[in-house]
Amino acid sequence: MARNIVDKVKAQGQSYCQVLNETGELLWEVTRTNLQGSYDSRIMVKPMYEDCSKSKSGKPEWHPSQPYLIVECSLPKAMHGQNMYGVIADLPQACENLRTLLQQLLGVELPHTGKWTVQRVDWSENFRLPYQAVQEFFEGIYHVAFPRRKMQKYSNEAIFVPGTTTTIKLYHKGPEFERNDRKRLYVVLRGMYQQNRAKDAPPDWAHRQASRKVAALQRLANGRLRAEVEVHAEKLDYDFGHKPKVHEITTAYLEGVFDKEIARLLREGRDGVQIVRTSLAVRDRLEAHYALELAGRLHGFWLGLATHGEDDMKTRSTRPTFYRRRKQLVDVGVSWLATDRQLIERQGQTLPADFSPVRADPRRCTSLVRERPAFDYQRGLLQLAA
Repeated sequence: MARNIVDKVKAQGQSYCQVLNETGELLWEVTRTNLQGSYDSRIMVKPMYEDCSKSKSGKPEWHPSQPYLIVECSLPKAMHGQNMYGVIADLPQACENLRTLLQQLLGVELPHTGKWTVQRVDWSENFRLPYQAVQEFFEGIYHVAFPRRKMQKYSNEAIFVPGTTTTIKLYHKGPEFERNDRKRLYVVLRGMYQQNRAKDAPPDWAHRQASRKVAALQRLANGRLRAEVEVHAEKLDYDFGHKPKVHEITTAYLEGVFDKEIARLLREGRDGVQIVRTSLAVRDRLEAHYALELAGRLHGFWLGLATHGEDDMKTRSTRPTFYRRRKQLVDVGVSWLATDRQLIERQGQTLPADFSPVRADPRRCTSLVRERPAFDYQRGLLQLAA
């Protein structure tokens, strides 16, 4: 980009630096421009005057380059103020909308997004489940494992699987919204209602209206299980053979990465195969596809997986045997996650036996956000949420 445009963006931000007092030498300096986007959803814009490349030894090295900008934000939050409902499936169009918003906020002309390169992109899916069902889901997948990655589990609320090429996150949106977004949205909405308050309105009108809207969003979030796959620069560069532009990242590509990574995590069979996860259903499925003797051995292996997890079962059999038997279970649609061997039976248990956080699940959310802003004080969010 032209240096004068990047300089103008830099002038609107804040710089953080480290100076060696003895000599006055500037050791490093970082400038960030945090913009207030839609409903105060923060958009980070970072002016850059140097680029990073790998040396012969493989270590990253910084060197001067032509000026450019790094933009990082949540597209749903920037466009709609929230990411609990509403599908953004067209990345190029969403980035064009973001460019229009950035030009308004920064007061500069930005190049068309066809010239933007992508360093990271997240694909997320929401699933409608009762609050208790989401809790039961995380209780049931306690033994889930991912090859060659360290799993991070947070009680019955979230699973985090970091990696160099992708990162997988499964979490209950309700508690996450209450911790991170609820207070921010309340403050923004209260200010918006206060600006549009009628002269004869009660003094607490703005507070009541904002609280009502945020409470509706909280109820919506309480019934959402969210699955996210972050696609990092290493995978993008490898898959495309170069740093891809925005228009090269298609919906089909992102859905393919999401499906593959979730399948690697859950290992729940081929597309179109109905998943079974209760003891009697697993026994019947195995006996329908394998000889009785093999089906009995596989059922015992399944009981071990469901009760003690994959790591424990790896120590109790040879490596070839473990992976062969696990594949035999996957091939016929048998799951060892969220089974009746793990969940404590409750009266009115709410987790559907056939649920899986995959795009083919009928509980996947697919509705679009309407064109008018969801938080417009003139419209009813409760009707929208319904």
